[in-house]
Amino acid sequence: MKDIALANLLNDLGDSIKQTEHGQPLFRGLNYTPIKLDEDNFYKIPGGDTDRKLSFIDGGNMELFSSPMFSVHLIRVYYNVFKGRERIEPGELPQRIDFYALAIASEVNGEIKYQGKIYPVNSNHKKYLPDEEDLELKLSEVVSEPDEQLSMSRIGRICTAARRFAEWKVAGEISKQELSAGDIMVMDGSLQTSVKNETRYAENAYKKALENDVVYSGLSKTTTLHTTTGNSLVKTLKDLASEIEYPWYYYPVVKNVDPNHQAEIYFVKLYRESQYAFRYELQRDWKKNASKMEIESVLTALSNNSRDVRFPGYPYGLVDADRMASVSKEEASRYRARFKAMTSGTGLWSELRTYLSAVDAHDVLNKLR
Repeated sequence: MKDIALANLLNDLGDSIKQTEHGQPLFRGLNYTPIKLDEDNFYKIPGGDTDRKLSFIDGGNMELFSSPMFSVHLIRVYYNVFKGRERIEPGELPQRIDFYALAIASEVNGEIKYQGKIYPVNSNHKKYLPDEEDLELKLSEVVSEPDEQLSMSRIGRICTAARRFAEWKVAGEISKQELSAGDIMVMDGSLQTSVKNETRYAENAYKKALENDVVYSGLSKTTTLHTTTGNSLVKTLKDLASEIEYPWYYYPVVKNVDPNHQAEIYFVKLYRESQYAFRYELQRDWKKNASKMEIESVLTALSNNSRDVRFPGYPYGLVDADRMASVSKEEASRYRARFKAMTSGTGLWSELRTYLSAVDAHDVLNKLR
């Protein structure tokens, strides 16, 4: 019976996929004007070497403890520097920064507010971390759905915002201290900002990049963008490029004037044999003054870093940054044990435990399986 149900599901799924037309790009919001797809907008990414260095940055965070009233995260920001596939040792800027973030909920004049606090593991790294006043957010500035506001289930987003702000701040310092004119800063993900105060951190990073003639960009490993028929925009572009036998980029796909998304959006296939195409964004002000040759030189540098056999077509610098920035469950478990050991003799653990029990019943059930 299970096989019959699954067979029916797969038949319906297959029919649905076959019947879907390509459609046209679909972007939500008045600041985005989609541009009709045109096969003439595919261009070859030139081969050859380039003198441009690339720096890739990523951040990771793991929730250590949470309740409706507070959330504690361990956060890590990491970057690297490459020239082609050759790793370059950074200079004075610390390559890895670890810090704790604490989010606390409180009631002020009948409204729930959150306060984020930052605790660098190395006190010398505090200057690279966000200002705590930028982590003072109302509940409505953290979540939008009424049921989420009712349950206050998103307090951990304050800590995630702290990580994102730190990524922007460190990226600006990389552009200033570790890169030279013509080099490329690559963030993991889109250049779009989404949390209050984030745009200020992004603009400061852009400013430092432009002052040092550094190319600021972001590459998204996944994208949910689709077309007017509900099809995947990435799949549609790959279908249109099915006969192209070289690395390519597609531009333009949309006119974007969003002040919170200061980017020109490209789609790129960085390695000929790759099955993947990615969304790649160049900071708008840099792109405005760049020639086609300069842009293609940037894409050549990115392509040269995207030939690792484990994930061909995806920049190895981002693979490395993702691995080094991630906080594993085992590591988080060790930090929880340390936290418990430091509070057990003070009576604080017993009090905290009453808050934690409001949300950890699911974890108990998982252990019983």
